[in-house]
Amino acid sequence: MGLDVYLDAKITEKATGRCISVQDKKQPVEWDEDQWITFHWICGHDAYPLRNDWIDIINRHGKTAYSYNDNDIPFPPSALREMCSCAFSYICLPESNRFEFDVQCGFWNPKLREQEAGLPYRTEQKYDWVDWNLAETETAYRFWADDFYKFIGFIERLYYENQCTQLKASGSDGIRDDGELVFPDDFIFDSDLEQFKANPRAYEWTFRLFNSY
Repeated sequence: MGLDVYLDAKITEKATGRCISVQDKKQPVEWDEDQWITFHWICGHDAYPLRNDWIDIINRHGKTAYSYNDNDIPFPPSALREMCSCAFSYICLPESNRFEFDVQCGFWNPKLREQEAGLPYRTEQKYDWVDWNLAETETAYRFWADDFYKFIGFIERLYYENQCTQLKASGSDGIRDDGELVFPDDFIFDSDLEQFKANPRAYEWTFRLFNSY
């Protein structure tokens, strides 16, 4: 099985602690899992190094010691911007990784920055079908980073302006320009949606990284 990494959020009313978010309005809420919203999703072998860096960031911000194999990893809001910045660092890969089928790390990784700089360009390509301008892996990271950045803007508008804007979403795939759902409207109970939009600061967001194999 491949790797799927989900960044999820849960919305609760500060005054009561009551959760108002829901994964699917059409289904009854029976478990805690039903209340988590996926706002970002990455998958496949390219997700491994980014996932590892994210967990390192989470451990530093939360003063925790989660491993890369842990499944359910909560993290503080303070980690969001660095996690997003880390994702952007992968859209231009190190020369040692650019032609690899399995990316090992991006420029954000401190271990890479400590290494002695190599030649400006690789002279040999590991795979004939990976041309110098065929940056499919880097393009995938760019899409992931762009989606993450849109969510950062959404969250900070709630915090600084007490304003709720709308984003396109695609269910378990998170924020997506081609999504048919509306974030967060389609993920908040109808009975709470009007009050949430009137005063977003009255609600608290909880975040987690979910590691799924």
